[in-house]
Amino acid sequence: MNFRLSTLGFLVLIAASSSAQNMAQVDLQALSELNALVAENDDTKSLLQATGAYPVAEVQGQATVGFLGRLTPGVSESEWRAWAADEEAVTAGACRQGIASFRVDAYALDALWQTPMDLVELASRAVPDVNKARYGTRVDSVHAGFNLPQPYHGEGVLIGVLDWGFDYTHPMFRDTTLSTSRIRAVWDQYRQAGPTPGDYGYGTVAESPFDIQLLGSDTSNVYGYSTHGTHVAGIAGGSGAGIGLKGMAPAAEFLFATLMVDESSALDAYEWMHSVAEADGKRLVINNSWGLPQWGTPDGSGLSNQFIDALSDEGVVFVSSNGNNGDVDFHLDHTFEAPGDTIRSRVKFYPLTSNPNAWGQNLTLWGEVGESFEMGFQLTVGLSTVVGESPMYSTSDGPLMLDTFVVVNNDTIVYDVVLEPSHPANGRPFMQMRIHKGSANVAVLMRVTGESGRVHAWNHTHLTNDVGNWGQDFQAAQSGWLGGDPYYGIQQPACGHSVIAVGAYASEYLNPVGTEVGGTLANFSTYGPTLDERLKPNVSGPGVSVESSLSSFRDIGYSITNTVEFDGTEYDFARLSGTSMSGPAVAGVVALMLEANPQLTPADIRSILESTAREDEDTGTLPVAGDDVWGHGKVTASRAVLASLTWNSSLGASSLSVEQPTVYPNPVRERLWFSGLPRGESTWEIFDIHGRSCQSGRTLELTSIDVSGLQPGVFIIQIRSSRSSKGFTFLKRP
Repeated sequence: MNFRLSTLGFLVLIAASSSAQNMAQVDLQALSELNALVAENDDTKSLLQATGAYPVAEVQGQATVGFLGRLTPGVSESEWRAWAADEEAVTAGACRQGIASFRVDAYALDALWQTPMDLVELASRAVPDVNKARYGTRVDSVHAGFNLPQPYHGEGVLIGVLDWGFDYTHPMFRDTTLSTSRIRAVWDQYRQAGPTPGDYGYGTVAESPFDIQLLGSDTSNVYGYSTHGTHVAGIAGGSGAGIGLKGMAPAAEFLFATLMVDESSALDAYEWMHSVAEADGKRLVINNSWGLPQWGTPDGSGLSNQFIDALSDEGVVFVSSNGNNGDVDFHLDHTFEAPGDTIRSRVKFYPLTSNPNAWGQNLTLWGEVGESFEMGFQLTVGLSTVVGESPMYSTSDGPLMLDTFVVVNNDTIVYDVVLEPSHPANGRPFMQMRIHKGSANVAVLMRVTGESGRVHAWNHTHLTNDVGNWGQDFQAAQSGWLGGDPYYGIQQPACGHSVIAVGAYASEYLNPVGTEVGGTLANFSTYGPTLDERLKPNVSGPGVSVESSLSSFRDIGYSITNTVEFDGTEYDFARLSGTSMSGPAVAGVVALMLEANPQLTPADIRSILESTAREDEDTGTLPVAGDDVWGHGKVTASRAVLASLTWNSSLGASSLSVEQPTVYPNPVRERLWFSGLPRGESTWEIFDIHGRSCQSGRTLELTSIDVSGLQPGVFIIQIRSSRSSKGFTFLKRP
């Protein structure tokens, strides 16, 4: 056995000066890697090509790096902006309650250390949460106004969609008559032709229908001419494009922002959307069908989450997809009982041949405040033959950064470590180890030990372009080793305190014989809770094979389900799956709620969605506090809008019973279903508007009725049991 351990680099963080910011070691590591790439690439074009894993974007011909920061106490926002205006290398962005976004010239990063901030984070790269309906949400009843004072379609509400791949010309984003665009404004953060919105200094904004249509689409960017944003927006508020494929809020207006790489530009987009909504005097719900899996904190303590919480306090409702790692055992959880207590688990690696951007695995560990732990790995052949190992690294020895390798049998295993005893965002001990074993025929066994305290670990695939959020298993390859689980997988921004996080399930639908099928949990839907034990997801929405609009500018092929011609162009539809799809379904329902009651606070919205979500045979009986898989259950628009009408914020409750009996879908084509009816034998009879009896029956447990034989029109069904008598009006569709 040829075994050698060699240290290539070793750094203990020392405060640069009294004015230097407190920065997490993982951010300093990334900054060090960025500086090396800057030194190797002396022009903007080559640097942008080399820095795909980092928040580097072109702004007005210059390569810039995105950051978030917290202003030093005593420094006002105006003082911060004045300082930035005097610094050629720094551009100030959004700011809320002392949390600011900004960008720094990639070739002048030294300016970073002079900023008047006491905490700085390198902005995380954002990645879409797409994975490899109206019926389910009961929104048809809301559109028809059944059991409500009037129909609701999201009129007077703005839906902000922060994404990529928008087709501004798609008929889904016009009104139901296809005569008027419902796109209020767009901001393509990639397109550097101007005009820019406000004082942000980058991107191109358009507000008039003519200018928006002239743009046609957002620009090709790191995702090419994608279609993700068009599909997501169609679910939230598509008009149906003349073929009936309506979204949740078909009368709402849209704000589209094409996200430029990272969370720094995301905060700018949030603030821009908020400013438009304020100017219009309209309520705003923002959908985020993307996540930040690599950097940041999984407990909502990061600066971007603090910014979101601040905007939420001003009335903005945030909805985020939950993530798509629910089918992966990529998490470990262990509480140490005594000195020498050690967990062992084999690290599964994503095959390098499956993706050209795959580098290795990223192991991230968080402990408890005031505790410490140690972590290292062994290299094995087979299950038990140890052929090499790393030292055990302790968080108590930090802060520390290390780049090194192990040579085993002429194979080189490269790895790096960052650790700190107390992360500046939340005070928890933290460690990250990235391991690259290439084609080496060895297994990696992670070892973690401590005397006391609880440790969580996650195993993510590390990509050179950071465009992905895939988890890989921890494996109990031997007796006594610890296998992984899918829990605690919530990433930013979904882990935020004020964010409504949405899981995904396969929406119910009626098959050709009128039987309801579907409804099961999506295998990819990420499980909660957050690291600090808060419930996530909050609710679940339909996210499997959801049909919606595709961009006509796309450069990727899809299996087309529908096509409509509009203004001489063919526009396609397709079914996609992911929590990317369940998030906008809930965002659209929020728009309906805000139309019904514009006075609702974001906290009210979250409470209503949770208290009106339904249980069924798929969810099972859920705890009152919700669970880590379904949240509080399946979002139910009919109940949520009804409760919104009389919601009392001080009581956190509605004066109307949301459990009252109802029928769905309404309008109906083939089978009418019932919810909330008393158990036991019932008789029922259907009458037309002239009072003539059309159908009747008796059943032990009334769940649904086949109404396919009825002629189109309005009907009344009367249901009687020993305990009650209920009547419902429904519309029979052709």
